[in-house]
Amino acid sequence: MSKINAITMPKWGIEMQEGTINGWHATAGQVLGKTEPLLDVETEKIVNTVETPVAGTLRRIIGQVGDTLAVGALIGLMADAAVSEEELDQFIANFKGADTSFEPAGDAAPAATATAAVPEESSGEARVSPIARRVAERLGVDIAKVVGTGRNGRVSKEDVEAYHAAQAGAAAGEVASKLAPTMDGAAAAASSLPSSQPTVGGSLLPTEAGTNPATREKMTSMRLTIARRLSESKQTIPHYRLAADVDFTGLFARRAELVAAGQKVSVNDLLLRGVALTLGKHPQLNAHFAGDEVVKFARADICVAVSTDGGLSTPVLRDVANKTAAEVASGVADLAQRARNGKLVREEITGGTFTVSNLGMFGIDQFDAIINPPQVAILAVGAARERITARNGAAVVAKVATLTLSCDHRVVDGAVGAAFLADLRGCLESPASL
Repeated sequence: MSKINAITMPKWGIEMQEGTINGWHATAGQVLGKTEPLLDVETEKIVNTVETPVAGTLRRIIGQVGDTLAVGALIGLMADAAVSEEELDQFIANFKGADTSFEPAGDAAPAATATAAVPEESSGEARVSPIARRVAERLGVDIAKVVGTGRNGRVSKEDVEAYHAAQAGAAAGEVASKLAPTMDGAAAAASSLPSSQPTVGGSLLPTEAGTNPATREKMTSMRLTIARRLSESKQTIPHYRLAADVDFTGLFARRAELVAAGQKVSVNDLLLRGVALTLGKHPQLNAHFAGDEVVKFARADICVAVSTDGGLSTPVLRDVANKTAAEVASGVADLAQRARNGKLVREEITGGTFTVSNLGMFGIDQFDAIINPPQVAILAVGAARERITARNGAAVVAKVATLTLSCDHRVVDGAVGAAFLADLRGCLESPASL
């Protein structure tokens, strides 16, 4: 190997612009072989492990746990033992990151070792880091007004956040000054009230800073992505919803038969099969909205909503209609486990054609789900509860669940969504084919 090799923030997929260091698997001074686990990096969608690009000694750890760094940023150094500390310092001082050399290789590309220059965005005289520009857009900050504190006046993410905080503080001060006369006028009336919180006109004001213990928790890249995507979905997609009560009695009976035959399947596994089979009859819902086009898919690749510590994950189970119930069960269990452990790879969380979100196991009777763009529909599944219902003119007790279909009205008309839901009900209430 060359005398010094740079470990840099890798690029997994064309959309990745930055990554957050979740943890190091090695310590400075440790001798490592090629492709050994080096550190975990969290992107906007997944957590992946970066492997050593070469065999050698990890001489420096530059990126610390919790740091969010742009693609190509220097996060560590591997070097021969003969390389001096002064040479390492000089290498770091002269290093310029590169993102043109970072292309995905397999499920997780190793960190790159190239040192080409990264073009920086500019605003006026000051250079602006890509991360800073994204944060400014998210916070609604005019980047031209931010004073950069970095080298050559570079504007960093911290500069943008500090400017935003200062502006928020100034606005709060202006509001407080306007409230002051009102508070003076209400002082006599407020004197007879409990002193734990000040009031204006009988309404409680926020408690003073410091009187209520609180903690601040930085949102993860995954949580920020969830917030951004759901906000975009809710604001830009004209949602409408259709709900139907479905008798799950036969579904539970079919599941019992399969379990007795040695197949470990759940009602949800059978439900996913039913959804996939029904999508085959209604390709308008097994689709993506793409600007002025609708992309209809031949195969039902269903996203399964999984709750994790970091937020909601939607791994994709491919070609569900052509899997047996047992294969669906095995696939869902594997995806859910790896989602909770942060071990999904990029290919397993992209390209889904339809989403199913089931909160029945939490005792939720009915809920509305937000569409996962660019998909055009999502199915929300509530709990199956015993209800008295009419069957062939007689009252019977049945296990009934409410299914709610959210549709994108730009693509899916009401009659089309209703037809899908009706066919799905027929499939689930006569589940022999599942």
